Amino acid sequence: MLERMKSRELPEPTEDQIQRSRDALAGHFAAWPDAVRGPLIEYHLTAWRTAWNEDKNLYTEVAAELRNAPAPPDVPLIVLTALGHDPTQAHLWPEDLLREINAMKRTVHAELAASVPRGEQRVLDDVGHGWIHEERPDAVLGALTGILHAAN
Repeated sequence: MLERMKSRELPEPTEDQIQRSRDALAGHFAAWPDAVRGPLIEYHLTAWRTAWNEDKNLYTEVAAELRNAPAPPDVPLIVLTALGHDPTQAHLWPEDLLREINAMKRTVHAELAASVPRGEQRVLDDVGHGWIHEERPDAVLGALTGILHAAN
């Protein structure tokens, strides 16, 4: 499914799609100051295509680089595993496949955390991957604080 999806060119979004996206992004960034919120929304309305193109080699070149990389150093590591509803993924994949993806994600993230002596996995069942920094900033800041404390 990924190969088929990534092999085609995306059509330009319609004005209605852009407006619906703008409205959704306004909700995501509602807490941001006015001076930042507007430009941030507009950036996301145009930068998605760059991310789409950059992601095309994720499962080939990038995954191979990660598999062949040297062992991670002995540093504090907290892996946040977002297993909650992700609207983008839910739009792309059937529910049974999403459950399978989340099960694999939980396993792979646990293996990553276990790959270093001071690794820890924190599973978040209430947030999806795409907006973890917006919907659970407490979890992101908590992980950063945990790493800073462990490094001292």
